[in-house]
Amino acid sequence: MSENNDKSNYKVLAKASIDTDKYDRQKRISGWDQSKISNTTVMVIGAGATGNELIKNLVLTGIGKLILIDYDTINLSNLNRCVLFDKKSAKKQEYKVDVVKRACKNLGDTEIIPLKEDLNDIDKNLYKKSNVICSCVDNIEARLQLNNYAYYYGVPFIDSGIDEFYGTVQAVYSEVKDSACMQCGVSGMDLDLMWKKYSCTGQEIESANGETIGKMATIITTTAIISGIQSQQVIKFLLGLDSFKREGKWNPYIGDPLIGKQLNYNGITNSFEIITKMKNEECWVCSYKK
Repeated sequence: MSENNDKSNYKVLAKASIDTDKYDRQKRISGWDQSKISNTTVMVIGAGATGNELIKNLVLTGIGKLILIDYDTINLSNLNRCVLFDKKSAKKQEYKVDVVKRACKNLGDTEIIPLKEDLNDIDKNLYKKSNVICSCVDNIEARLQLNNYAYYYGVPFIDSGIDEFYGTVQAVYSEVKDSACMQCGVSGMDLDLMWKKYSCTGQEIESANGETIGKMATIITTTAIISGIQSQQVIKFLLGLDSFKREGKWNPYIGDPLIGKQLNYNGITNSFEIITKMKNEECWVCSYKK
C-alpha cells in the first residue's frame, strides 16, 4: 500500500470533535473564515419567494445579523415557493418579516431585525451599518434606489430577479471603478416601467389608462437556483473583501463576485450565461464627477 493510501497515517478524531460544531463542514473549505461570517450584517429587501430562500441560506451559513425590510403580508399563493411561511400565517395574513423571524429561530442564531416599512421610509443609516445589501424586490424603482444608496455608501450590492424559468443575478461595488452599476444599463423601456410593480401576489393591477399588469409567474425551482447564486455572492464578498482592499485581489479559494456582470439563467435550455455590463460614462451614479 502506498503512503498516500495508508489510512494509518491519518489522525482519527473523536466523533464529538466533528459533529458538535454546527459549521464544521463549511469551515473545512479552503479560505473560509467563520468569524467573518458570524460578525456580519446583511440587509435583505424583500421577504417573498427569493427572499425566503436567500434568508434561509444566510441563516444556515451563520450570518450574524439580518436587517429584513418588507411591508407585505402573506397570502396562500405564497406557499408554493416560500419555505419559511405556513398555512396558518397565510390565513392570518401575518407580516412576512415577522413570520420569517419566527421561522428562523429554528434554523440558527442569526439576529433578525424585521422592519415593516416601505423602502422610501427606512432610516438611511441602515445602509451604512450593512456589510452587504441584497435586493429581492419586484420593481425597477426599488432596484435603482438600492443600487444608488449602496454605491454612494460603498457597500456591496447584489440584485436578483426571477420570471418563470428564467432568472438573473448581478453585483455592484463602487470600489471597482471601471465596473458598471445598475443605473448604467437602464433603458427607455425600463424608465417607462419604472412605477409599475409586477406583483406575484394579490390583485391584478389596473393602471389609469386601463392597462392590466398581471401577476408574476414564478416557481420554486427557479427561485432556489437564483437565491442560491445570490447567497454565494454574499459569501464571496464577505470572505474576499479584506483581501481585495489589501491586495486588489479577491479570495482565490472563494472566487470573484459578479461585479459589473450579470448572470442569466435559462431553465428551459438548462443554461447559464454571464455577460459584462457596459459602464455608462454619463451615468449620474457611478460616473459622476464632482
